[in-house]
Amino acid sequence: MMRNRKYFVICCAIYLFFELALIPTYGQSQAFLQTWNRFRHIPELRHASISMVVMDASSGKIVFQYQPEIGLAPASCNKVFTAATALDRLGPAFRYQTLLAYSGRIRSHVLEGNLYLLGSGDPTLGSWRYPSTTSDSIWKRWIHALRQAGIERIQGDIVGVDHVFPTQAIPGGWVWEDIGNYYGAGCAGLNWHENQFDIALQPGKSVGDAARLAGVRNLPDAASGGQPMQIVNELLTGKAGSGDQAYVFFDLTRPVIFLRGTVPLDAAADFSISASVPDPVLYAAQQFQDTLLQAGIVVNGQSLAAHLHDSIPPIDLLTVLDTVYSPPLNKIVYWFLHRSINLYGEALLLTLSALEQKPASRETGLNMIHQFCNQLGIDETAVNTVDGSGLSPINRVTAHALATLLYQAQHKPWFADFFEALPVIHDIRMKDGYIAGVRSYAGYISDITGKSWVFAFMVNNFTGSSIQVRDAMWKVLDAIKKGHAFSAK
Repeated sequence: MMRNRKYFVICCAIYLFFELALIPTYGQSQAFLQTWNRFRHIPELRHASISMVVMDASSGKIVFQYQPEIGLAPASCNKVFTAATALDRLGPAFRYQTLLAYSGRIRSHVLEGNLYLLGSGDPTLGSWRYPSTTSDSIWKRWIHALRQAGIERIQGDIVGVDHVFPTQAIPGGWVWEDIGNYYGAGCAGLNWHENQFDIALQPGKSVGDAARLAGVRNLPDAASGGQPMQIVNELLTGKAGSGDQAYVFFDLTRPVIFLRGTVPLDAAADFSISASVPDPVLYAAQQFQDTLLQAGIVVNGQSLAAHLHDSIPPIDLLTVLDTVYSPPLNKIVYWFLHRSINLYGEALLLTLSALEQKPASRETGLNMIHQFCNQLGIDETAVNTVDGSGLSPINRVTAHALATLLYQAQHKPWFADFFEALPVIHDIRMKDGYIAGVRSYAGYISDITGKSWVFAFMVNNFTGSSIQVRDAMWKVLDAIKKGHAFSAK
């Protein structure tokens, strides 16, 4: 018995020796290490937290790591988790559906009932990014559908319906300074024009002068049948070359928004900013009613929003006039990652949840992302997130988790769509992330020798200029692009 055990141990040792001998270990070149050390000692990083992981794209072998398991805010690099999970669980061909339907009956060209817009979470409805989803194309087909049905007057209301998503459009963890601006737009089951409207601005004659509110396009009403939201303009004129420093702030107690910050002295004639819409469901109904009136279809009722606990007739008692399908998911993910659209991330998160339960919840959507990560061999606790977009500063993920997802994604049937959706930044196929005090990058690098690497690189709590930190991070990535940064020993 003892002889057999000894023989078994010797065999195992021999096997492990040869097995390990076939797995290359990597060292870093002197040039790369010098670049890394210079990066580590720039003044802006004196109090910063840094994490980086680089993997061999073909084997998954880690060739460089620095604090790989420390949880940091990823900013928009968080979107790669949402995008990958959505492609895997929903499929690249998935499409949202929005229904135009009515209750009651049509008599003498009058609809004696309500007109309903029933959403399923489509974040592209009314978006300018796709030919089939623009405001004009959607309105045109819906007006055509009404005329085909013989409707020239609507005796009832225009009702936007969201019975699929929570009534809280803004995720917990988003900050007040963000939610008034276009990138802080909340997500509902019925969205319109990416839940934003435009505000045209012009500078004063001199630095410090009051900036002028030149116009507003598609300003939402404060409430159903109410007056437009009030805008209080506190903007000043900034120095030439100072760029867009104008921001929108909601008053959380009144239907008022404040414009604060500066408009550059050399602003273009068409300078504008975009603000978020407080109630997307009501906004869609309001915009449709306005369009109907312009088309000569009279609406005797008002615009209303029906949320989770508001009753409407059962769908099988409604007459469906039209069904609008969104672009396929792979096209949605393309713009989600390319333009870092937070609204799309929250819509995908809630749509994932809807696979498991209705109405959807953010908690269930997040659990699905964490479960998917776990299936890829990622510790669920390494992805501690509260939204699908990365806008919240309280998200925490590790560089190792990010890099592992990117490596494992290469072996999925949807990888071509995922890879194509990542933008090319600084000649590198990668997602970037930026919120206050945070810079992050994650993606794929091909060096001049043709070797491919997977990487995740995050910096939190830097001081000074974010551009300087960005440039310093790019120098580290450039050192990889030059080739021979990592070599098997």
